[in-house]
Amino acid sequence: MSFQGLWLQGLWHSAKVVSAGLYWLLSLAFLWGGFVQMGYPGMAGEVCIAFVICLFLLRFILVKRFVAASVFNVAATVVFFIFIAILQAKGMTGVA
Repeated sequence: MSFQGLWLQGLWHSAKVVSAGLYWLLSLAFLWGGFVQMGYPGMAGEVCIAFVICLFLLRFILVKRFVAASVFNVAATVVFFIFIAILQAKGMTGVA
């Protein structure tokens, strides 16, 4: 196998390992943050809770039927970071 192939394989393995824990950590953080922000003006708390619930439902539907858990963890972690960027762009972070 070439150096490039080994490098990509190592990069993918690292992404799977890091996102395995990061997915669950971000899920717990967003649930906690959502509950903390509920009751404040704006919908940041409800949006965060709904986002995590949607990811849990997607995990329940997709994992073991269509994709492996590690692939879902990597994709969901990337989606979390995109969601954070959207929240920051809309000024919805730091509400509580």
